Amino acid sequence: MSSESKTNEVSNLLVAAAYDSALLKLNTTLKERNIEVSSKTITQIIKIAMEIVEATKLKGKDQKALVEKIVRKIVNDSPIDEAKKGVIIAMLDEGIVGDVIDLVVSATRGELDINTVEKVATGCCLAFLKSRKAKN
Repeated sequence: MSSESKTNEVSNLLVAAAYDSALLKLNTTLKERNIEVSSKTITQIIKIAMEIVEATKLKGKDQKALVEKIVRKIVNDSPIDEAKKGVIIAMLDEGIVGDVIDLVVSATRGELDINTVEKVATGCCLAFLKSRKAKN
């Protein structure tokens, strides 16, 4: 087994170990704040998930992977209709949620050039909408 494989395996184990407690905390927080899963609340849910995962021992890409994993589980377990669920899952699959996470991290580090962000966000959203239209 290569050192890269061992590193990935350890990384996956760390994410798995933190998964249950982070998921429980996210579910509890959403209930306490009376937040229902929808396309309108997904950014709020991502924000809460990021705050929860930040408190774990995970760092960098492992944090991002855990946020994406628990958000996906919350969405899949939600009672919203399948079409709306599909849109949110597509956002996860297309990397849009990961891009939002990266954007927030960059902003907190002071690495954000607003003019560049606007161009990237516009391009990202247009690409997503075009891919959704093509599928339908």
